[in-house]
Amino acid sequence: MKKTLLSFLTMVLVCCFAFAQSFTEKNIDTMIGDEGSDIASGDLDGDGDIDLVVSTYFFNGNMPTQDYIKWYKNDGNGNFSVETDVSSTITWVEGLATANIDGLFGDDIIATSVSQNKLVYFLSNGSGFGPEVVVDPSITGPGEVATGDINQDGHIDLVAASFSNNRTQWYSGDGAGGFTSETDIENGTTDGPYYIDLADFDGDTDLDVLVGFVNSQSIEIYYNQFIESGSTSVSWIKDTVTVDSGNSFLFGAIFADVNNDGAMDVVKVDFTSGNVAWFNKVKNGTSTSNVINNSSIIGNPGSVLVADIDNDTFNDVIVTDGGVVDDAIVWFKGADNDNPSSTATFITNNNHILYDITAADFDDDTDLDLATVGNASDTVQWYENDFITLSVNEVIIDQLSIYPNPTKDILNFKGELSETMTISVYDNMGKEILTSIIDSNHNTLDVSKLSSGMYIIKFEGYDANFKFMKL
Repeated sequence: MKKTLLSFLTMVLVCCFAFAQSFTEKNIDTMIGDEGSDIASGDLDGDGDIDLVVSTYFFNGNMPTQDYIKWYKNDGNGNFSVETDVSSTITWVEGLATANIDGLFGDDIIATSVSQNKLVYFLSNGSGFGPEVVVDPSITGPGEVATGDINQDGHIDLVAASFSNNRTQWYSGDGAGGFTSETDIENGTTDGPYYIDLADFDGDTDLDVLVGFVNSQSIEIYYNQFIESGSTSVSWIKDTVTVDSGNSFLFGAIFADVNNDGAMDVVKVDFTSGNVAWFNKVKNGTSTSNVINNSSIIGNPGSVLVADIDNDTFNDVIVTDGGVVDDAIVWFKGADNDNPSSTATFITNNNHILYDITAADFDDDTDLDLATVGNASDTVQWYENDFITLSVNEVIIDQLSIYPNPTKDILNFKGELSETMTISVYDNMGKEILTSIIDSNHNTLDVSKLSSGMYIIKFEGYDANFKFMKL
């Protein structure tokens, strides 16, 4: 659908950039097929390293031809191998996500096909992927797909938008690959739902849904009533106040904590105006719009990502170019309980046209790297973040070290703890898992409830990290 909507646009804006963050661009694949569209990351083979999956959407004058879903195995050091195609029969892939549907091997791949009107998944077997499994064969004109545990039963559920049927649907998972179509999140309008994201926006511990509509060019929030119901049932209530409307070409909408105040915000991408803006939304109340990127920086933004890429514990905002003029990826430095910087930091310059971006620690050095798929270049790249490279045994704060590493239950901090320090534990996808405080009297951290894998400890107020392995 993005291709259909983009076919009539001409991009003419020019962009200038400020100072540079150190990233090294590295090629993964230069022959992915025609018109790369989406990219996602996850541990696809269950070996503890973050792999990549990409899809293509070959518009070809509104005539679907051959498209692909491909995955790339990571050896843990950022060396990616091109693996056997996941699919070469699916066409016009619009939604792409990863999640461990069946609890086995590694993360599985979920996708939607606009031209084939279906929602499908491919199960990981630890070394590749099984055949396509159809969740919904009649989701007409599907847009994005998102994953999460909506009914809090411990299993992955799916949410997908049906643009043509004007429905946003969710499917409850049974943890073994089975899905049941549940009551729609929203329907009955002609607004054309397309963009989807999940997060606990209202702070009640269940997942809410953000929907971006193409026809009405608006963004709405639908609150999950699972907790409020008190009866372990899911229903949905729309926020009484629209998050945003009047966009010229809505190109994306996500939940994220942009101002680093601990609460979720909403971020939107408007392709034609050039605005990437965040909204400090109050539940059932007003939304305050704050522009991050405008047309003088990147004229036609293709995607937005919110993540901490400079290891200062604050989320930053990364924007890619979806046009043919600016050819760039830039980022805006985040701040504590404040707007991101208004100065764009240059990451790279190319002619790839980037509609999607993902972040993870691909080379296992404790900072978040980036990866993209080029629509014009038909390539996959990752960008090594050179901001910091630390080993797990390196002494970084007042001769502080950690042991044992790897650990099963308790992590000990050894050294001179001259002050109280707040620490946060992140997984290698950059998601914060837990926070704690250490000092001379409390110098241990209980990690027994964490899943096995690699984690990063960040110290609030310090440009320093530890990495540890949970057994």
